[in-house]
Amino acid sequence: MPAKRHTGLMKYLKLGAAALDGGLAALPPGFLWFMARQMRFEKATELDGKLFINTTYTPLRTRAFRSALGYFSNSARKKTSPFSVYFSVTNRCHLKCWYCSNPGSGRDDLPFDTLARAIGQAQDLGAACIGFTGGEPLLRGDLERLVSGADDRSYKLLFTSGRGLDAARAASLKKAGLTAVVVSLDSHVPAEHNANRNSASAHAEAVSALKNSIGAGLYSAVSMVITKDILYSGRIYDFIKFAGSLGVHEIRILRPKPCGRVIKGNFELLEEKDVAKFVELQYEINRDASLPVIMSLPHIGTINNFGCSAGRTHVYVSADGDVCPCDFVPMGFGSIASESFGDVYARMTKSFPSPSHGCVSQLVYREIDALSGGRLPLKDPAAIEKVLSSMGPRPVPKLYRKLGWD
Repeated sequence: MPAKRHTGLMKYLKLGAAALDGGLAALPPGFLWFMARQMRFEKATELDGKLFINTTYTPLRTRAFRSALGYFSNSARKKTSPFSVYFSVTNRCHLKCWYCSNPGSGRDDLPFDTLARAIGQAQDLGAACIGFTGGEPLLRGDLERLVSGADDRSYKLLFTSGRGLDAARAASLKKAGLTAVVVSLDSHVPAEHNANRNSASAHAEAVSALKNSIGAGLYSAVSMVITKDILYSGRIYDFIKFAGSLGVHEIRILRPKPCGRVIKGNFELLEEKDVAKFVELQYEINRDASLPVIMSLPHIGTINNFGCSAGRTHVYVSADGDVCPCDFVPMGFGSIASESFGDVYARMTKSFPSPSHGCVSQLVYREIDALSGGRLPLKDPAAIEKVLSSMGPRPVPKLYRKLGWD
């Protein structure tokens, strides 16, 4: 069954009906009103019996949605738990993207049992979203086993370049319980995307993967790292129309981050006026039911929304097993190869005692680079403490103020 997009009054009717699930009554009325107000920036998509806002939220009408409500309920009681945990299941990749956050170590993949155990532990802590990333995660032949091993307390999200996602693989991942696929695609112009990836076939592989993902009934998104040129020249509208022509459900817009291959500072720093432009674009496109959903991470990360999720709400586990605050913050607080995920998470949250605004990767990338000597992730506890102390105080974002944080 094809997806249905909802805007305007119908969006609120659909969201309201779907949100009447156990757990809402336990949340502060001010928070519920705040979230309802935030929905003016969003667009709802019905697919496969689920109601999606975007890939940063859990789909409604699912058990994972109740996990998400549990996360917010915990936060209102000042109890720390993760909302999303992304596992890099391999460092292997056929591409060399200029902005890749994973420089890779060349080590062998972690054993299935190690990953499966940590995924289960993350779910036990309340993670509403489990992400599978890399490298290129489709290079793992046991990916379906990893996906099926995570139960429906979490919704399951795959990040891929697209290579290897043929119709049969998309169908097998869907059968294993995968909820959504995010395919990297930086441009509607093949030559531009291929140049970013150092591959002559990257664009064709991404487009084919999207078609196969959509055909399998998976919620399908493209992820693009935007530049000021694309944003301000108006070419972003050409990209949106192209993605819409493929039947894509969502466009995730990311900004370049100082990490991985660009930690030395070879990236374009966006200013507050640029973030405001993202918000304007998201609001404009999400009122049009004929176009894909726009999910702008710069919008999500503002002080008037979620702020920075690193180290508390969101956690990243590298393909070597290092538990890091974020995909873009190469600081390891311990390894799932030698400790439980819960023990490392508890240690890490002591360094992130409250929800905060201010992207950690942008605030401390110079310090990480200087203290690591190029050997990432940074693991020395004293060095990590020095890096984090350089950030200074960070304010509590509005969403969490509505949950009772000062």
